[in-house]
Amino acid sequence: MFSIDEFAQLQFLVGRWRGESADGKVFYEEYDHPEPNVFQSHRYADESFVERTDGSTISFKDGEVTSQWGDFTWRASIIGRDSAVFEPVNAPSRFEWRRVDESTLEAHQRWTAEGKEQQHTIRLNRVIAI
Repeated sequence: MFSIDEFAQLQFLVGRWRGESADGKVFYEEYDHPEPNVFQSHRYADESFVERTDGSTISFKDGEVTSQWGDFTWRASIIGRDSAVFEPVNAPSRFEWRRVDESTLEAHQRWTAEGKEQQHTIRLNRVIAI
C-alpha cells in the first residue's frame, strides 16, 4: 500500500526522453503528471514530439499503484524518490525504473522465456527543449 505522497515520488519520470529499444530502434517518450493520481506516458514517432504512436498510464487508487499499457497491467511493489519496481499482474515481464542522474533514466526488464531468465536494460536520455 502506498500513500499519494509516495506515488508523487514518480515525478523523476516527468520530461521528454530519447531511448533505443532492444532491436536498435530509437524512440521518443514523454511523461507528464496531469492529475495528482495519474502519470501518463506518450511515445512519439520522432524527436518533434508531435505524432503520438503509443502510451501508458500509471495510476494511484486506494493505496495501489498500477501501470497500464494496452492490455497489460503491472502493480508497483517499491516506489522511492529515484526508482520504482512494477510486478506483472497480467504482463510478460517485471520492470524497474531507475534515475541515474537528472538527465538519464534506466528501464530494466526481466522475464522468463523457455525456462530461462532474460533481462534487458534501456537507457533514456533527457531531451532538452529548445
